[in-house]
Amino acid sequence: MTFQNSHGLAVTAASQAAVDAFDATVMSYLGFTPDIGVKLKDTLTLDSEFALAHCFKGYLFHLMGSKPLVPRAAKELALAKASHAALTPRERLYVDALEAWCRLDLGGATAAWEAVIRDHPHDILAVKMLHYTHFYMGDSINLRDSVARVWPAWDESMAGYGYMLSMRAFGLEETGAYDAALAAGRRAVELNPGDAWGIHAVAHVHEMRDERAEGLTWIDRHVSDQGRQWHNFRYHLLWHRVLMLFEQERYDDVLAFYDSAIWDPQSDEYLDLTNDTSLLLRLEMAGMDVGDRWQVLADKVKGRIDEHLLAFVDAHFMMPLAAVLPGEAAKFLASIDAHVESAADTYAITAKAVARELCAAIAAYKAGDWTSCVDTLLPVRGQVHMIGGSNAQRD
Repeated sequence: MTFQNSHGLAVTAASQAAVDAFDATVMSYLGFTPDIGVKLKDTLTLDSEFALAHCFKGYLFHLMGSKPLVPRAAKELALAKASHAALTPRERLYVDALEAWCRLDLGGATAAWEAVIRDHPHDILAVKMLHYTHFYMGDSINLRDSVARVWPAWDESMAGYGYMLSMRAFGLEETGAYDAALAAGRRAVELNPGDAWGIHAVAHVHEMRDERAEGLTWIDRHVSDQGRQWHNFRYHLLWHRVLMLFEQERYDDVLAFYDSAIWDPQSDEYLDLTNDTSLLLRLEMAGMDVGDRWQVLADKVKGRIDEHLLAFVDAHFMMPLAAVLPGEAAKFLASIDAHVESAADTYAITAKAVARELCAAIAAYKAGDWTSCVDTLLPVRGQVHMIGGSNAQRD
């Protein structure tokens, strides 16, 4: 049977209650709240054959950025495909996206979600998934335009409008439209003070404009009150706070804040690890001694040198390995080479174009081989955006 979700889209499910529960799950995902898994479990309890919920569960496994979770995503794909014949064309595209992602083909997944929003501009989950893939494929134009393409169909009366506005703000910021980004981000946070992505978009504007005092004030005002309601994305917002301190050359404060508020010894989340490594490298380049902090990071990433899911992540994983485990760094480069030779997935394409050389340049830099670092990096310097991430992260 089909029922309508909160955006008027037909959803194949056992009951309206299951559809409503899935809507609540999607809102939690958009809000970066820690109850996403609980709400998704509740949804599947109401309907164990809910194809869209199984697709989303598969997406979540991929979003974790951990190779051992890819087979679990494939299991969700099989469950979603079991009811494929009964699904609407929109829902089948969700299945197609997961199937492509299980092949590690982000381009294929992106094409499926783009097809969704062409016919269904109110499908906020598809818009959000595109926000992720365009971001990690280094495509800032489509990061902006995937939201712009559906924007005329939205207004403030619609569920999730504020989240759409915060995605719009971030896309505008990444393409240099700072005034428009600032207005959109601030409005998103006015509508929903707990909108982490809206807070994040405004922080990016202040970062890119070198408005350090304004950025610190913004983050301190909004994160201190709301941070407890978010999952580990709160660490990334605090990472932006530390960037402001760094640019004020308050290096001792940066290191102290890293230890007290950024570093999580229990976390293996790739976003946390990339936050950590990029801060330590910045501090070292500023002349600070970071002590044994590279070692504990290297211990976390050395078992992941064969994963190769996101080029952005691998570039960051190379930093601690090259700093304290040069033998593992060499193995990492060899593993990247082997992957490029044997695979045709999105990572392999990016690694061949730029990421392999970027990782090699990082290794050379940490080894003190400045000539090799420069010679390796110069030919690909114009393609570094292809690894994904934001302008602030790639600085």
